[in-house]
Amino acid sequence: WHSTKSLIGKGDSAHKNMADVPPSLTLELPKKSDLPNTLKPWNEVHLPIDILLLTVEDCEFLASYAYLRNSIKSYHKNLGYVYFGNMGENGDVPLKVALMTCSEGSSAPDGSLVTVKNAVLELRPKAVFYVGCCGGLNPEVTKLQLGDVVVSSKLTTESFKTPVSRDILRLVRPADHGWIPPLRNPEDHKVQVCCNGEILSGINPVSAKQQNVSHFTEATALAFGGEGL
Repeated sequence: WHSTKSLIGKGDSAHKNMADVPPSLTLELPKKSDLPNTLKPWNEVHLPIDILLLTVEDCEFLASYAYLRNSIKSYHKNLGYVYFGNMGENGDVPLKVALMTCSEGSSAPDGSLVTVKNAVLELRPKAVFYVGCCGGLNPEVTKLQLGDVVVSSKLTTESFKTPVSRDILRLVRPADHGWIPPLRNPEDHKVQVCCNGEILSGINPVSAKQQNVSHFTEATALAFGGEGL
């Protein structure tokens, strides 16, 4: 999942189509002071899990944590702090979810690829999702606005393209079915959910306008963190 913001466009029309601020939410995001302060011993954590969520920025982490029910906090020497809990709608079988943070980029000691490699070995998730922000590309085609959602089905770098697995694709394509955005004023903004997005990763967003990303004509958005995920 990625929320979007304006990054690259041609002329003034692309910018006029973008809202200046994201829409207000009915969901009250937790503060860091609301996070659990006590640790559950690692040997009491129920493994394996179903889903691993990885974030980079504090706002991404807190937005994910807001949906984590019956949360606990634990520590592993190879992973650092990990938050565990359940996610799912009422009536659904709850999914066992782990929530972690990593540093931006893939080459740092606690970067995205190293963190995921270690986490997969210890937590044994069925799937890994990076939750974060991205910048909309090719606005004339995608029509993405600030606050829209991109669910990636393909990761693209300058060297390769990696599609998600068949089972994950079957989950993400109908991701917007029955989903109601938690907007305070739904009439002010119609949230677009791009369920078959192609995320461009590995390019610094700060210098993206100076780089030749326009030739990625099928890319939906540029990831701002979680390089390689």
